Amino acid sequence: MRNVVKVLLLAVLLAATCFGSYKAVIAIWGEDEITSMTESKQGTGTTEVRDKKVKNLLVTAYYYDNYTKDVISYAAVRFFNVNTKECNYIFFPGNTKVKMSNDTYSTLFNASSNIKQECLLSDIAPCFVRDDDRYGYTTMVLEDALGVKIDCYESITSDNVIRIVNLLDPVSFNVKSKLKFKDDSNIDVVLKPGEQTLLGDQVKGMLTKPELYSSEKERLEVSMEYINSYLSTLVTMKDRAAQGEYYQQYYDLIMSNTNFSAMRPYMVYLYQLTPANIHMSVADGSYSGSFYNLDYNKLRELAKSFNVATAKIATTEEATTETATKEAATTESATTEADKTEAETTEEATTEEATTEEATTEEEKEKDSKNLTIEIYNSTTINGLAARWKSKLEGDGYSISATETERTYHLKECEIIVKKKGMGKDLKKYFPNAKIKVDKSVLTKADIRIVLGTNNNNVK
Repeated sequence: MRNVVKVLLLAVLLAATCFGSYKAVIAIWGEDEITSMTESKQGTGTTEVRDKKVKNLLVTAYYYDNYTKDVISYAAVRFFNVNTKECNYIFFPGNTKVKMSNDTYSTLFNASSNIKQECLLSDIAPCFVRDDDRYGYTTMVLEDALGVKIDCYESITSDNVIRIVNLLDPVSFNVKSKLKFKDDSNIDVVLKPGEQTLLGDQVKGMLTKPELYSSEKERLEVSMEYINSYLSTLVTMKDRAAQGEYYQQYYDLIMSNTNFSAMRPYMVYLYQLTPANIHMSVADGSYSGSFYNLDYNKLRELAKSFNVATAKIATTEEATTETATKEAATTESATTEADKTEAETTEEATTEEATTEEATTEEEKEKDSKNLTIEIYNSTTINGLAARWKSKLEGDGYSISATETERTYHLKECEIIVKKKGMGKDLKKYFPNAKIKVDKSVLTKADIRIVLGTNNNNVK
């Protein structure tokens, strides 16, 4: 139960932390000030906002506290970049094993001698009685793992999960397979496969019953998909007054060392969130037996990458285009020189020239991906991403044979897998940072496979 529940909490927490409400904000700050904060500012880093000490990166820890079992069975960390308006969430599986640094371990051991330097993340909370300590010391361990300072925490307890889920109208969700379980009132619940709206008790059961899944990995994938659906419903609400009511009620139900007023400086940025701005991934690591071991180097590198300046983000596309243009110019120049040399060398050998031209034509056919079959895989939790790229590429003349979801691993940048060296290079104009790999073994039904990452969500 500890593993699955974690998911739910994030959905709600995320939602709440990300969105303020016009009505609620006015009630606390007054209409005149809110108008001046939101009018024509669009999160550009104005003097007014800077004076309120907005951090470039707001980092929040989220917990699901299973009071029944006295453990924090779910943890996640959100990175909100006010410059890029991107929200990145890192999920920690319920069976995550942590190894604290000596300094962190010394601090926790001084507070509770029951703490072990290497333990499950969920083992920390039971060593403390006070809620502030349960969350505070768990947060310290997450800071140690990520290599970043976490600004605040928010926790949903097991007795408030259903109430928080029901703060929104029932969310539409695609149940992959039949699920049968008993809810908190010992009533049988049956969820049939297919798209449907789910109430709080149904969601709690779906996400907190480990026996419904063959593995923690499967449970986590379902949980992340539900959270994505939940947040998409929340962010697309057009009624800010309704968002405000949600937000206020949420903070009445959770345990946190922050509150609605503390979010004031970030409101101008939070209002601009869209489903495309929200990204989720599992903490870097791997399973070993019944434990999930973190890859600290990759995890810290990922956390560091979320803190990117506005200027860098704004010019990335331009720089990529410029680089691509330079590469194209260089290639064209080199090709021209090669053509001149070839013309001089083969001027008296027309037969050889014809043969070379025929071979080149065949090679060019393979280099033009429009002559090949392509499949698109989505490694992210961004719903519909593969379908959007399918529509885009087909509109440009490419042949897309299939789209699939593949979340065995989560990519940040796209991978292009090809059957032969030289294939797929023309796709770099769509995915300039993609890595091209030759691997015939995975391509049984197509010549090329595009595996999308979280940085490929901007389909134009």
